[in-house]
Amino acid sequence: MSISHAADSIGLKERPRYEVKIIEEDDWMKGAQFGAAFAVGVDIDSQAIASASKNATLNNIRPDKLQLHLIASQTSSSCRDDWPSRVVEGENAFEIDKVTHKDKYDVVIANIFLNPMLNLADQIIFSAKPGAIIGLSGILSEQGPKLLQKYSLFLEGIEVSKMDDWVCVSGRKRKNIELMIY
Repeated sequence: MSISHAADSIGLKERPRYEVKIIEEDDWMKGAQFGAAFAVGVDIDSQAIASASKNATLNNIRPDKLQLHLIASQTSSSCRDDWPSRVVEGENAFEIDKVTHKDKYDVVIANIFLNPMLNLADQIIFSAKPGAIIGLSGILSEQGPKLLQKYSLFLEGIEVSKMDDWVCVSGRKRKNIELMIY
């Protein structure tokens, strides 16, 4: 499941110019290519950030349209869900807050494994404006129900699209949800 498929699933190509927040993906420049006025990419993997920067340059995406952030994480969420988590001394699992709590976005797309998607639910939802479109991809079909159970508290109009063995869950952030978070 790719950012492109997630964006298609939420109808991003037909939407007006939005700011896009894409978390944990090495091709954030897709947000800028889909007509976003501005895109933000966040990852714990320095190689993903380097790759995104290189790809943005190759795709003629200017730095004022794409902001990339390398953050520390208490656990390696770039690993597969069944791999043991590792704690790295001095790293902070909530450093993502420095990026996500600055601004609210019209569209948020997260393309990460299930466990980080569940653990970061509050931060993902909090970074979206009320009524924002949220797309969650990178999830295996059999993991879909667990993701739906968690995010149904935060989203309305939920839709699930499938591509091979992958699902993308999308919906709109409930307008009264800010009172429930934190």
